[in-house]
Amino acid sequence: MDNIRNLVIFSFIFGLIAGILALVPFLGIFILLIMMFCSSFIIIVLMKKTGYIVFNNEAGGLLYGGIAGFVSFIGFAITFLPVAYILSLIFKESYYTGISFIVKNGFSIMLMIVLFIGILCALMNAFSGLASVYVSNNPTGQTQKKFTLDIAKGLKNGFRFKNKND
Repeated sequence: MDNIRNLVIFSFIFGLIAGILALVPFLGIFILLIMMFCSSFIIIVLMKKTGYIVFNNEAGGLLYGGIAGFVSFIGFAITFLPVAYILSLIFKESYYTGISFIVKNGFSIMLMIVLFIGILCALMNAFSGLASVYVSNNPTGQTQKKFTLDIAKGLKNGFRFKNKND
C-alpha cells in the first residue's frame, strides 16, 4: 500500500511540474507527448533508483505504469488548464485561445475529455511501466547473450536460434 501511495504522490508532482513546463508554447507539445507515452517510465525508474518502490514482476510494472500515467495526466491538467485559461484572458489571440473557448462554453465536455485522455495515458503508460520493469530486470548484456545465431551452420539448420545454455 505504501508503494501505491508513494507512486501517486510522485506521479502527481511530476504532472504538476509538467503542467508548468507545458505553458511554454514550443515545449507544450513535447511535454504532452512525454505525458502520453513515457511518464511512467521516468517515474518508475526514478522511484526504483531512490528506493521508494520495490517490485520485480512485470505485472506490477503494468499496474503501476497505468496508475502513474493516469495520476500524472490529472496533475498535468489541474495545473495546465486553469493557468492556460488565465493566460488566454490576458493575451487575447494566443496559443491558449482554444482552451479558453472550451472552458467558457463546455466545462463538462472538457472534464470528459480530460478523463478520456487520462485513461488513454494510463493505457499507454501501462506498457511503458511494463517495459521499464522488463529492462531493469534484464540488463542488455544478459539478454543479448541469451540467444545467438550460428551463421556457419545457418544454411543446414535453417537459421534457427540456438540457446547457448543447452
